[in-house]
Amino acid sequence: MFDVILDGIKSIVKSRLFVLVVIYLFGFGILISRIFNLQIVNGEKYEKDSAFKSTKNIEMKGTRGNIYDRNGKLLAYNELSYAVSIEDSDKLKKAEDKNKMINQLIKLIEQNGSSIVNNFNIEMDDNGKLSFKVKGNALTRFKKDVYSSEDLTKDQMKATAEDVFNYLRYGKDGSSNFNISKEYSTEEALKIMAVRYAIFMNRYQQYMAVTIATDVNEKTVSAIKENNEEMPGVDIIEESTRKYVDSKYFAHILGYTGFASESDLDTLGKSYNSTDQVGKSGVEKEYESYLRGNKGYQKVTVDDTGKILNVDSTKKSTIGNDVYLTIDKDLTIASYKLLEKKICDILVSKIVNSTSTGSKGKSADNITIPIYDVYYALLNNNIIDINHFTQKDATSLEKSVYQKFVSKQKSSIAELKTLLAINSKTKNSDVSDDMGDLLDFVYQTLSSEGILLKKNIDENDDVYKKYIAGKTSLSEFIQHAISSNWIDLSVLNLGDKYYNSDEIYNKLINYVLNLLQDNSKFNKKIYHILVYSYKLSGTEICLLLYDQGVLKYDKKEVDMLKKNGSYYAYNFIIKKLKKLEITPAQLALEPCSGSVVITDVNTGTVLALVSYPSYDNNRMANTVDAKYYAKLSTDLSSPFLNRPTQASNAPGSTFKMISTVTGLEEGVITPTEKIKDLGEFTKIKPYKHCWAWPNHTHGSIDVSDAIRDSCNYFFYEVGYRLSQSSTNKYISDLGIKKFQKYAKMFGLDKKSGIEIQESKPHVSDTDAVATAIGQGTNNFAPIQISRYLTTVANSGTCYNLTLLDKIIDYNGKTIVTNKAKVHNNVEIKQSTWDSVHSGMYKVVNAPTNNNRQYFKDLKVEVAGKTGTAQLAKTHPNHALFVSYAPFDKPEISMTVVIPNGYTSANAVQLASKIYKYKFNKTSLKDLLSDSSKTSGPSGVTD
Repeated sequence: MFDVILDGIKSIVKSRLFVLVVIYLFGFGILISRIFNLQIVNGEKYEKDSAFKSTKNIEMKGTRGNIYDRNGKLLAYNELSYAVSIEDSDKLKKAEDKNKMINQLIKLIEQNGSSIVNNFNIEMDDNGKLSFKVKGNALTRFKKDVYSSEDLTKDQMKATAEDVFNYLRYGKDGSSNFNISKEYSTEEALKIMAVRYAIFMNRYQQYMAVTIATDVNEKTVSAIKENNEEMPGVDIIEESTRKYVDSKYFAHILGYTGFASESDLDTLGKSYNSTDQVGKSGVEKEYESYLRGNKGYQKVTVDDTGKILNVDSTKKSTIGNDVYLTIDKDLTIASYKLLEKKICDILVSKIVNSTSTGSKGKSADNITIPIYDVYYALLNNNIIDINHFTQKDATSLEKSVYQKFVSKQKSSIAELKTLLAINSKTKNSDVSDDMGDLLDFVYQTLSSEGILLKKNIDENDDVYKKYIAGKTSLSEFIQHAISSNWIDLSVLNLGDKYYNSDEIYNKLINYVLNLLQDNSKFNKKIYHILVYSYKLSGTEICLLLYDQGVLKYDKKEVDMLKKNGSYYAYNFIIKKLKKLEITPAQLALEPCSGSVVITDVNTGTVLALVSYPSYDNNRMANTVDAKYYAKLSTDLSSPFLNRPTQASNAPGSTFKMISTVTGLEEGVITPTEKIKDLGEFTKIKPYKHCWAWPNHTHGSIDVSDAIRDSCNYFFYEVGYRLSQSSTNKYISDLGIKKFQKYAKMFGLDKKSGIEIQESKPHVSDTDAVATAIGQGTNNFAPIQISRYLTTVANSGTCYNLTLLDKIIDYNGKTIVTNKAKVHNNVEIKQSTWDSVHSGMYKVVNAPTNNNRQYFKDLKVEVAGKTGTAQLAKTHPNHALFVSYAPFDKPEISMTVVIPNGYTSANAVQLASKIYKYKFNKTSLKDLLSDSSKTSGPSGVTD
């Protein structure tokens, strides 16, 4: 038996099958051993190693440097905050999935009290109309990015905002990378598109996250973390948010930061990307290279979920440098508050409880402001939001006012339809002022909408000339315009159907009248009619301020308004103005603005640069508050305008020191020569007259007294003499060239040197006699007048004014020490300087001068020059006062300009209070409560 078994085994071993079995079993054993090793012995290690890995660079932003005033008081700093970022995740392949996730993210952010960053260049108005946020080169660049082409076709160049929107949403022939379906509203699609576009613009840096919400609250952070698994690529990051201290007083100086735009990236270079915060204006922009912190990076290994497995290398970010300005924070704030109070006092003194406008149209000296202008201003400048009247939460008063509006709008359009009937010959002058105004608005709408083709109009056409002269009706003019091909009829979509001229006219009129119903400017005119027809009362306007939260609710005041009617409403407005609960900026009447520039006359540094009204740059920094920006953009008081550097006007009599220097240095007058003021200057035509004529004249006076009295006649004579040829012929250009020569010496032909945006000055190039009193075509911003004044105060050193004191790095090392550079040294005779300073001293200190009363308690003596620049008989004059102190050893100069401030005495009073704050150390509270009488009409046009 054993032998049989043995023989069997031998036969098996000897067979080929045995060899195969052995080989198979050996291989199987190795396989089992390998699997055991992989899964049991080293399973965990190999599981980690086998996971999908990739390397990416995480950018770490540098912290921006702080900004301080000259005394080390903080003006701008950074605050740690949270932001929401998103990067293109491979987990969401389909466009519809990405859109769904982004829409969910946006709603989550907004529902928790935060908002998304929207730097997309298309926006939608309240009526659902799309428009571009940019124009010019920026719009062209945007379109090139949208169409991914450097060579745009004609159709792409002409593409409207709606065309671009639809292209990005649906693509050409219905195909699009974004593929935002119709289930999303236009508003929702626009927000999704903004995020998708930001990611798209970052497509060459796939691992660079895009920030879509900044400074989000804890509620938003928690909500996103809770939903993190449903939102691949979305993350919460820590970042620095720019903050400004006492922002409105320094907004125009400091500017603000924001995400880098395409034009910013073109300017700043490759070290920046679209997720960087950069200076957009002011000091923030000018010193961007110093303030920005250098970026750091982390090179990390991540798995397929984005989880960081390992930090491979790190480069730390650095803190930016701190910038110290020459500005005195406390002096600036005090000057701003005193300026606002002064403007308010002027307004209060001019508001009357009637419809009277005083001398308006006849003289600028005694223009008054009807209280009805104030009521309407609250509507016209959107302080009372008329759009809220139709909202679900509108109050009963708001609904009642709206019904009055609807009724008046309907009747006004019906009347317009009658006046524009095809057979109407009613001229604007034949109807009420209100309807004449509405007819004018119809003409303006035809123009602004591009329906009336201005370039086609023949200005020598008889019908056109008659209409402009008010001798024919608007109906007749429009019919003539249609027959003359001055009207773009394509807006009517007439197609191929034939229409006779009457039918075309009627269609056009209906089209325009339909446009008016949704036109906000037209609707404001309807409210103006309601106010001035007493159908919308002052009481209702005042109560609306409470209904809409403009004023904090006060039951006692509300009851008094309801009980006492229009007379109480007038006093209510005056009271609220005096308390600055309603401000001049809100009313945007004349005056509503002003500027103060204060310099150190011995160093050329700027101590205060005040622009009123201002804005809160905290709401512009980091991410622009869209609603706030829109409000500022439409504000009739123009808060974005930096008045000290950009609001140029004629200098008026503040130019007379230049005229004095020119006359004395050119030898046409001497310091002691007296010229008799005859009141009316008849040596040229048309005749010119002194501001005091015909009531009185200044008699025989020398040049210092001419400065004191601001005698126009004296300086007319100087301008006339400067323009005399060798044959004693008056040639204005001769005098102009001499004025330009000396104005140039004082820096008036160039920008002031200040580091922020500034308008270009213009020295008069016509009418030497008018130029001598600061008129002609002289046009300077207050900062430019300030440089000239600083040069006068220090007797000859003309600086390039500066805002920068020093720059210090994060280690405390001073890396830049700045001093104002000397632009020019004015080399003139000492006797000329003496005449100028003597005259300016007399302006403030002469016993016969009214200005003296405002400085009697001041601890130092001031020298100055008043100026009242004329505009027109329908607007109050500009008020100016330039000065320096102390007189015997000048330290500071001050330039005060109040546009439409009536008389220079108002600027003088403001300056006196600022000097008291500076030199007497009088408390700001006491100065603000001081009810010094505001100057009324003076007749002075110095």
